[in-house]
Amino acid sequence: MSAWRSFLSRSHPLLSRLRPARSHSSHLPSVRANSQLIGSRQYASNGDLRAEVNRQHPAAQDTRKRHLYVVLDDHRDSYGIHKLDMDGDDDQDGGRPSSPRRFPVLPALSVARATLSEWAKFTAVGSSIVAIGRKPEGFSEDDGRVLIYNTKTAQMVVSPQLPEGLEYGYQAAMAVGQRLYFLESVSGLHSLHRDEVHPGGEYKYMYNGALHCLAVDPDVDVGVSGNKLWSWSADDRLLGVPFRANTITAHAVHAPPGLSVAADHDIYVSALVDTVMPKGVTFSFSTASGKWTRRGYWQLPVVGHAHYDDQLDAWLGLHAGEGSINFPRLIDGYLCAGNIASAPPEWKVGTEKLFHREEDMAAGWRHFDAKLVPMALGLGGNEYCLMERLRPEGDVKETLGDGDKWRLRLTTFRVERGPDGEPVVTARRPAHCYKISRYNKYFDAQAFWM
Repeated sequence: MSAWRSFLSRSHPLLSRLRPARSHSSHLPSVRANSQLIGSRQYASNGDLRAEVNRQHPAAQDTRKRHLYVVLDDHRDSYGIHKLDMDGDDDQDGGRPSSPRRFPVLPALSVARATLSEWAKFTAVGSSIVAIGRKPEGFSEDDGRVLIYNTKTAQMVVSPQLPEGLEYGYQAAMAVGQRLYFLESVSGLHSLHRDEVHPGGEYKYMYNGALHCLAVDPDVDVGVSGNKLWSWSADDRLLGVPFRANTITAHAVHAPPGLSVAADHDIYVSALVDTVMPKGVTFSFSTASGKWTRRGYWQLPVVGHAHYDDQLDAWLGLHAGEGSINFPRLIDGYLCAGNIASAPPEWKVGTEKLFHREEDMAAGWRHFDAKLVPMALGLGGNEYCLMERLRPEGDVKETLGDGDKWRLRLTTFRVERGPDGEPVVTARRPAHCYKISRYNKYFDAQAFWM
């Protein structure tokens, strides 16, 4: 039976006073954000809570309205979680990098780099943004640190309770109901025979890495604040993976027909395995049985996360262009849709590019990365936001630091099926382009709709 290590979200005045729980306890003390920087070392400041005294602050608006939360390394000493209203005025310049905007307000939350180090990574589950990083320099507690920010209540949990392996980051994160699964590649080599882990399994050896699960219990409130109970899974079935976790190219979540229980999902992962030569492969992990199943020696034709769209009855993602085992495939600007349980030939690629790398290059800009953010999945709609980061020509190192040298471009649109089943972009709105600074060459910007 799996065990769970829990920590509580309860008010605490100073982050620097946090300590790991005693060995006989399953709980850790945590903190709630306030209107000032938390702790003597200035760990985080919360702009949302200032809305209590400033009703013009965007955080004071109706909490039922959803926003785009963009996480950037746009300050020398902190990460910023920016809360954007995507119903605002359209950009009259069509999102051109030559005519960028500034962000309209201060970040909803600023997290000092000392809290999570330069290796911080952000993801989301439900209405919470989850950040994982290394311990602050000079601290003697556990190596890792996790920060959970509830965008609805503006409350924050910070804890040193982090499973071994996650303090070095992770390769993929997937939300399944109220659970958040992390795949990392640095846990010790689990050279265990598969039948020692799962009787009757077909995989003789497991690779470095592990699958970790962070779960929230929506039915358990802690204290008078209404905060939730969070737990890390310690299930041995999650240790070890049947592929090279540091080569993950794509992932998705599949809910079998007729099942509504969040625990009964399959997580699909495309990566590499070592045979005579490295080979692409796709596996699925059952959250109910805890077993991995090899789907075939093929890979999902997307880069990153493929999202299920109930209006399309298909999974949608950013199409992976040409590449090879030694040269990973990059996003080519098209959408693709299909069934994650089918080989790539059954996927359909759109005919319209979401962004035009050649036009940006002609204007002196290089396309750095892109993320596809679902904005209405499960709510009867299929609206998306494309987040792009662009950098000026030249050495990347020269673009880091002050000066707003980078660009962030946000484009919203809807997707329908074409006559041949291909994804077709509709209701496309003019893009918003913002000028930003970037300080951390390791940081992966993220965006979440909540």
